[in-house]
Amino acid sequence: MAVRTIVVGVEGSPNAEAAVLLAAELAAGCGATVVAVHAFEPLALLGKVPPPIDFAVLEETTRRVLQDEWCAPLRDAGVTYEARVVENDPVHGIVEVADEVGADLIVVGARGMSRLKGLVLGSTSIKLPQVAGRPVTIVPHPDHRK
Repeated sequence: MAVRTIVVGVEGSPNAEAAVLLAAELAAGCGATVVAVHAFEPLALLGKVPPPIDFAVLEETTRRVLQDEWCAPLRDAGVTYEARVVENDPVHGIVEVADEVGADLIVVGARGMSRLKGLVLGSTSIKLPQVAGRPVTIVPHPDHRK
């Protein structure tokens, strides 16, 4: 299978950074394009951000951080990439973009939650392989690699 397009989920955590680094390495090795996706969930911010909440400003700030900071490893690797912010939950937002761009592979970071909490609440890395319809690589936190 030739990998031409890789979608990588990003959200600023160390696990997501590890996923972006792997996506950059893979893309550089096979000449693929990377689409970095951040799922923006405005309603998830209620109670976490003091009112009044200007969702447009928050989304624009997120776009800037995605492009300027979270995508830096892609830029540094010299790979072709685009950055997208989608308004959706992470699983469906990533799959939506992967379907749209015809991604051959999805890369996400593993979540650093306890096994029990992950089973009860679920996580993107647990749910995504079940609905993605394509290969998904789950990248462990760098401290958990052997």
